[in-house]
Formats: sequence, C-alpha cells, structure tokens
Amino acid sequence: MNDLSFKRKERKFLIVEHSFEEIREALINHIPVHTFNESHSCVLIQTTYLDTKDFLLFKEYLGRRKFRFKIRFRRYGYNGKFANHYLAELKVKHKSISIKKRFILPENLLEKLIDGEDIKEEVKKANAGLKGAGKTYKLISKLIEINDLKPVLQASYERVAFQKKSKKLRITVDRNIIHKKLLGKPKIETLDAIVFESKIMNKSPEWYKKMVKKLSLLRQQRFSKYTTGINALYFPDRGKYNFLDDDGLANPDIPETITESFNLLKKALKLEDVI
Repeated sequence: MNDLSFKRKERKFLIVEHSFEEIREALINHIPVHTFNESHSCVLIQTTYLDTKDFLLFKEYLGRRKFRFKIRFRRYGYNGKFANHYLAELKVKHKSISIKKRFILPENLLEKLIDGEDIKEEVKKANAGLKGAGKTYKLISKLIEINDLKPVLQASYERVAFQKKSKKLRITVDRNIIHKKLLGKPKIETLDAIVFESKIMNKSPEWYKKMVKKLSLLRQQRFSKYTTGINALYFPDRGKYNFLDDDGLANPDIPETITESFNLLKKALKLEDVI
C-alpha cells in the first residue's frame, strides 16, 4: 500500500551566485531528476497555508518552540494548469526531525474541510489504498477546529526535484517564488532568491559536501517560505528574511490551543514531551 508520510532531516540553502541551470548541471552528475510527469521535469507548485487570524503558528515559529506544526494544501501543475486535487499536509517539527503526514483532498472539498464539515466518506473514497489517510484527515480536521485556522497565504513557484531510488536523499530547487495575501486587502510579493533544500535520511555523501562548498550555497540556520511570505505581506517592517528576531510577537508562554494541539499529536504520533 502507498504511504504519504515522511520523517527526515532537512537542510535549506539560498542561492545567490549561481543560476538555476548551473545548480541543475552540478546535481545531475550525481543524482537523477525526479520526474513528476512523464513529459515534465519542472513542476509548478501552489501551496495554501493555514494560520489563526492573529498568526499564532507564525509566532510559534518565531518563538523557536521545539514542537511546532503547520497545515498546508499543495497542488501541482504543468503548463499553467493544476491538478483537480490537493495534498493536504500536516507538517510537524519535533526537535530536529520533520514529520510529514498527507492525504489526497479533491479541490471541491477544501472549503468544506476548513469550515469543519464532515467529509470523511469523500476523503476515504479519494484515498482508497493509501495508508494512514483517514487518521491524517482526523488529525488535520481536529487541529483546524482547536485553533480556528483559516487560509492566510498562498505561495506559488517552480520546482525541479532530484531523488535516489532509495528515497534516502532528495533535493529540491525552487525558483520564481510568489506570495499572495489571503487575509485583508489583496497583495502579492516576489521572493528574489532560489531555494535549495536537501532532505537526507543518513549521512551526507562526499559529492554532496563538495558541491555545497564549491557552489557557495548559503546554509540557512532558519528558513521558511511561509515565514518569508508572512513577513513580506503582513509584517513588512520585519524584512522578508528575518527568521531570527521575534520583535516581541512571539508568546513566551505556551498558548492553551498549542498545548491541546501537542497533546493530540503526541498521542497520535507517539512523540515525547518537548514543550
């Protein structure tokens, strides 16, 4: 049976000195392009992020909580046309490990899920044969309810992925990143950078270490497309790439909804206490 869940360490870099094609050429000598579609190696991604109206999840990121989560809905497209379904994703950061749970969500069910409607049977039908989809649906639905989450940001970009057959090493390169504001007055901002992300389950191979050094990839202590978008669209005085300072936005105390969310995830994902 298929499984849309992941657990792996992530490293993120910004590219400033080299072009998209130079990075691609450096990678294909060591790792094959992962083709999303038989005739397209480059895919267009559109991601809708949820948060509270006062940006609790954004503030939790700024506060560097050892346990954090985000909920997003991602769909893929080619030649300007998107698929008619999303991947509903729950991404949990627990210590230094990223845990990702997914299920397929037909596009006509997105608003119903956010509004709290019971769409269990429709989700079950759309995810026939996918391991853990029902459980992930319940988790996401409950987290939306607990935190009263709403769509706040949409990010669109082009991606080329590179992946070994073992799936133990995956690299993605993203360009033309555009953020769209979903709360209040409409606004669009462009992220002027190429984002390189590696997801490694074991030790980094030697060729990878040499490539990072040779291409002067700028390792980011902290980086998030979501956070750059929120900074740019809702808190422009902070600066797009400010991931380190909370400017008094983060709450040093643990909000009640975060405690309730963690207790739910702790039981479902068998996590240790970290908050």
